[in-house]
Amino acid sequence: MSNPEATPEAGSEPQIRNAPCGLFPILAALGPGLVVIGSVMGSGELINTPHQAAKFGFVLLWAVILSCVIKYFLQIEIGRFTLAHRCTPFEAFSTLPFPKFRGTSWIGLAYMGVSLPTSLAFAGMTGATAGMMHSLIPLTDNAETSNTIWILIVAFVTWAILWRGVYAEMEKLIMILVLGFSISVVVAIFLIQGTEFRIGMSDLTKGMSFSLGKDPQLAAFAVISLMGALGATANELFMYPYWILEKGYADFTGPPESEGWQERTRGWIRILQVDVGLATFLTTIITAAYFLMGAAVLHSQGIEVKGTGVVDELSRMFTDSYGPWSRGLFLIGAFCTLFSTLIVGIAAFARMWGDMFVCLGTIPKDDAKGVRKVQRIAEAGYMIMIPVLAIYGGSIAKFLTRLILGPAEPGPDGEPAAETEIGPATLVIAGQYVSGLFCTPLLIFAICWLAFRTDKRVRMGTASAVCLVISVIAITACILISTVMNILG
Repeated sequence: MSNPEATPEAGSEPQIRNAPCGLFPILAALGPGLVVIGSVMGSGELINTPHQAAKFGFVLLWAVILSCVIKYFLQIEIGRFTLAHRCTPFEAFSTLPFPKFRGTSWIGLAYMGVSLPTSLAFAGMTGATAGMMHSLIPLTDNAETSNTIWILIVAFVTWAILWRGVYAEMEKLIMILVLGFSISVVVAIFLIQGTEFRIGMSDLTKGMSFSLGKDPQLAAFAVISLMGALGATANELFMYPYWILEKGYADFTGPPESEGWQERTRGWIRILQVDVGLATFLTTIITAAYFLMGAAVLHSQGIEVKGTGVVDELSRMFTDSYGPWSRGLFLIGAFCTLFSTLIVGIAAFARMWGDMFVCLGTIPKDDAKGVRKVQRIAEAGYMIMIPVLAIYGGSIAKFLTRLILGPAEPGPDGEPAAETEIGPATLVIAGQYVSGLFCTPLLIFAICWLAFRTDKRVRMGTASAVCLVISVIAITACILISTVMNILG
């Protein structure tokens, strides 16, 4: 992961350099992709993926793998444009021939508006972390009160770390813990083969059959949610250029009119391809492992993943593989995964808001203090909104459901029907559903358009263009078909 509070020094001179060659120098130059892994390896993999596996079994394995792999070319192309034109996402979108407000493309503005509901995922992560902490250290005898207190504590600590900028001191330790935890899930796949939950070839074949199972309407909803949750999601694609700029890749290429610019830029694009490729590979392997574990252990036993103790329920994936002693290992790893994702995600969203106000002309681009002020205001705003949603999100959702649909029909015995519990997992999945349904199509449209407007000297080749178009068509088709099936049942 990268320090979410680091910002380039205003007025610093670009340091022109050629891209490294050789295995170890190339590995040492990687970085932005690790940030993507750090922000992706959170609620999507830890909560959404095993939740859907517990509900549907192996049948949606194809959607998990496709969601991770298919966005590779989109991530490459927004990175390529950033390197070639040394611009932020809002600056990039504002070059497109579409309506603008104060010189800023409607695409970026619409994205920021639509992205607000995806904060439900942050609320779900906060609630899940709080529920886990309650199971370890209950603060009161009343579980609801204890969860509420822990939600406020988690939110305050997150805000304090972002405000003080001390995350850099913790990030290496957290990165090691998250990576170790993620690898342990992959190891568990092999260990589980010696138990009653072993995974057979028939399970994998079923999972890759492109089926929606026995309940296609609910499965279609799950596919859209997974598309918005896994791999380089819409938010990660939008955020990726900020990490590229802060890593210095764009500065290393030098001015476009300088001698050797084309060769240097192509060299750093190759580094970018390795960076994204490694991130995509690791994300796919680890995410698939989460899904397979959830299907093998949770679905086979009919375990429902819901409520505030969602992380504790998910620990069954470890305890049924490694043994009861592994519960603590799972909870520590889960805490680091969710907490790091929360910090990196909010820090990135703060950058997006700062970038938007710069493009709107509200803040001068060279006013580093002004930009940082907006970022801090955005961080504080999220840390006020998130605990409110984490605490009252379920009640608000139930109220709106009753308001729109009316009271629930009584059951066969005349008693009022039981209401579905809306816990952290539901908030996470709802936020990622919005991301998959609205944010992803909006962003892939913009990135695809940008890819064909990149400087011709370093623009993608024919093979890459074909792969990009195919990936866009595949993502769009998955979302459209799933949406129609979800509506029509």
